[in-house]
Amino acid sequence: MLFLSPIVFLISLYAATVYGYLYLMFTTFPRVFEGQYSFASGSVGLTYLGTGIGSFCGLMFCAAISDRLVTSLTRRNGGPPKPEYRLPAMFVGAFLVPVGLFLYGWSADKKVQWMVPIIGTAFLGAGMFVIFMPALTYLVDAYTTYAASVSAAATVFRSLLGALLPLAGNSMYNSLGLGWGTSLLGFIAVAFIPVPFVFWRFGERIRHSKFSQVKF
Repeated sequence: MLFLSPIVFLISLYAATVYGYLYLMFTTFPRVFEGQYSFASGSVGLTYLGTGIGSFCGLMFCAAISDRLVTSLTRRNGGPPKPEYRLPAMFVGAFLVPVGLFLYGWSADKKVQWMVPIIGTAFLGAGMFVIFMPALTYLVDAYTTYAASVSAAATVFRSLLGALLPLAGNSMYNSLGLGWGTSLLGFIAVAFIPVPFVFWRFGERIRHSKFSQVKF
C-alpha cells in the first residue's frame, strides 16, 4: 500500500517525518538544557513536559473538532461524508510544526530564557498530533477496505523514521549548530505545508484516478 498509492505514500511520509522530528529533538535536550542552560541532570527530564503538554493539547483539539468538522462539512456541501473532510485540522498542524522548530532552534541557539525553547517543543508536540490524527483517519476513511494495510504501512514508515532520524542528530547539529540545524528541519516542514491543502482540493480526484486504484 505504501508504494501503490500517492496519497498513502505522501500522507505517511508527512506524518513519519514529523514523528521523527520529535525524537530528533529529544536527542538535543541534554545538549541544550545541560550544556547551555546549566540544568542539573535530574532537572533535564522536566523539560519534556513542554512536549507532553503540547501533545495533550493537540490530541484534545483533534478529539474536539474531528467528527464535528466532518458533520459540518457534510451538511454544508450535501451528499455523503468524504474522507477529505478530515483534512482541515491538518492545516493547523502544518503551521504549528515549523513554528515550533524555528522557535526552539533559534531561542536555544541565542540562549534566550529557557522557557522559550520549551514553548517551541510544545508547539512541535501539538503539531505532531494535529497532523498525525487527521492523517490516520483520512487514510482509513479513504481506503476502508484496506484500512488495516494502510494503517500498518503508515506505522512502519513512521517507526522507521522515528528510529533513523535521531541517528543523524548529533552529526547535523555539530555541523550546523542548533539554530541552522533545526531551521533545516523547519524548512522541510514548510515544504510539506501544501500537502494537506493539495489533498483537500484534489484528493477525491486522485483517489478515483488509475494511479490510486489498489486491488489485491
